[in-house]
Amino acid sequence: MKPKLFTATLLFISAYSPLFLILAVKDFDFDKCKTFKHPIAISIILSIAFLSVVLLFFIIKSISRGNMIVTVINAKNRSVDLINYTIPYIVSFFGFDLAKVEDVVSLSIFLFLLLLLTIKSKSVFMNPILLLAGYNLYDLNYKYDNKPNSTIIISKHEVKSGERYYIKSFTRFLFFVTQKEEENA
Repeated sequence: MKPKLFTATLLFISAYSPLFLILAVKDFDFDKCKTFKHPIAISIILSIAFLSVVLLFFIIKSISRGNMIVTVINAKNRSVDLINYTIPYIVSFFGFDLAKVEDVVSLSIFLFLLLLLTIKSKSVFMNPILLLAGYNLYDLNYKYDNKPNSTIIISKHEVKSGERYYIKSFTRFLFFVTQKEEENA
C-alpha cells in the first residue's frame, strides 16, 4: 500500500474508532457475567481502533516541516460539519449483533465502501480523534508561488487570512499545516 493511501486509510479507520468503542460497550454484559458476549470480535475491533489511532499520531508526530510555504487568502473551518460523518454511528443504535455474521459483513462492506468513496472522491470529513487532540479541518484558498490554489488542510493552528504557513501533503488530497512562518523566525 502506498504511504499516502496508508495514511488516508488510517485517518478513516481512526475516525471510526469511537464507533468501535460504542459497539464494544453495547456488547458488554452489564447484568450477568460482566464480560463481553463476543470477546474475540471485540478484541479485534478494539485492537484495530487502538492501533489506527496510535499509528495516526505516530505519523503526525513524524511529519517534518512542510515543504511548501503558502499565504492564506481565506480559510473556512469545516470541523463543524460533523453531521455527515455521524451517519454510520446510527448503525450502532439499531439491532446490530456481533453474533450475526451478516451484520458484521454488512457493516464491514458499508465501512469499506465509505473508505473507497472517501479516497476516490477526495472528500474528507473531520476525524473526531484529531478534533479532540486540537486539530481542525479547513477549506483553504492560498497562494503558492504567486498562484492561487485551494485544498483541504488539517491544522492545530487557527488559520487566518494573510498569514503564512508551512504545509505538507498528508494524503493525495489532504495537507497538514506543520507550522506558522513566524515560529521559524
